[in-house]
Amino acid sequence: MSQYREEVERAGKLADGGEPDAAMEICNKVLLDEPDNPGALYVVGTVLLHSARHAQAIQIAKRLTEIRPKGPLGWSLLTALYCELHRYDESIRYAEKALACRRDAKTLADMGYAHVNAGNWEIGAGYAQEALKLAKGDDSQRAREAARDSLIHLVYCQLATKNWKSGFEGYRLTMRTKWRKEWTYGDSQEWQGEPDAVVMVTGEQGLGDEIMAASVVPDAANACKRFILDCDHRLGALFQRSFPNVVVTPTRRSDTVYLDPEKTSAPTHHKSLFGLSELFRREDADFPRKPFLVPNPDYVRMFRGLFDGKRTIGLAWSGGFPRTGLEPRTAGLNAFLPLLRREQAQFVSLQYKDDSREVEEFAKAHGISLIRLPWVTGQGSDCDLLAGLIAALDEVVGVHTSALHVSSALGVPTTILTHRGSGWRYGPDELLWYPPTTKLHKKRTGESWRECVGRLVEARK
Repeated sequence: MSQYREEVERAGKLADGGEPDAAMEICNKVLLDEPDNPGALYVVGTVLLHSARHAQAIQIAKRLTEIRPKGPLGWSLLTALYCELHRYDESIRYAEKALACRRDAKTLADMGYAHVNAGNWEIGAGYAQEALKLAKGDDSQRAREAARDSLIHLVYCQLATKNWKSGFEGYRLTMRTKWRKEWTYGDSQEWQGEPDAVVMVTGEQGLGDEIMAASVVPDAANACKRFILDCDHRLGALFQRSFPNVVVTPTRRSDTVYLDPEKTSAPTHHKSLFGLSELFRREDADFPRKPFLVPNPDYVRMFRGLFDGKRTIGLAWSGGFPRTGLEPRTAGLNAFLPLLRREQAQFVSLQYKDDSREVEEFAKAHGISLIRLPWVTGQGSDCDLLAGLIAALDEVVGVHTSALHVSSALGVPTTILTHRGSGWRYGPDELLWYPPTTKLHKKRTGESWRECVGRLVEARK
């Protein structure tokens, strides 16, 4: 047994407690003397995972599997890494290897995570429930973590299958985790629907998530004394016009928040934006299915003039980052060739990343040009201008990106192309957050993106 057991355990606690630098310092000292210390390697791997340094973490995890091929640590770490990279088949395969080494609450929870992440809701729920049974009565840290993780996996399954009441009540388990932060303001209390409250609501996660979750704002604002929405700065003008009875402060990503005392008093309560759904989205009938964003009419007229009365369709063919599903969400412009050849329309790129080279090469290869407006659609651009552009379009088609959330919330006819691991928001057959003008078209297992688009085109005949 290694002489460094206590040091490695302390490093693990420091890593779990949000002190990665201190954990790495301990592990560095251990690994200088014992380069293949499995505990230290595992802590280093988890720190690298949490800092999104996936390539380095994968090498650490693979070394762990070489040192301890019959132990679950390396395989479990690979499971988590490939889950974050949305490489579903590989994550499931590594979870199976971990489970073959040891069938306990942790390896069952990992298997549940791999399947839930891949959109296999029923299978994932089954593993999560089995993990909870094994964890019951086991007070070890490993079992406690497995139980916590399994409960979250079950929450995602409930939300994906439209069990809104239990799902959103359970969704609070994800607060204070990697992707969801809880913000308090002074001595504010969490809002539970008190009508005399001045409520500060903070947006969360990605831009598309913030737009989707904002569909509940009108209902919530009518249920309290004063409603303050702390949103992403790119959404400030658009949200203020769309929610005129709300105080909008676009400072979500700033260190400080300023509230005009002439507009509102200090918050007495707080809530996360998706947390409002716990109060106002408990069954299907609670979703109004109406447009809730209002574009700037001057911008809309400007872009309609640019399009010169021609039928115009917006396209988005890739989105995300490695941790938000970049690889499975990258369809590529060539995949949309069946649509571009069939529709009698002009097409506008809604890509937020630089697409100049891809559009140029596509035009040379196929003789089809797209309108590019990077000053409107580019990353960091004001969403008010983007909303004006999209409101002037006849239709939007693409993978799920912020632009398609904007078009959906505006009520522009929208077709969102999804894949099996798109997340709980796209689990149901329809997006109740938006009007029925938004449709989901799901890519089948083993189907290429071009085949998926071709099937869409055939269905539209």
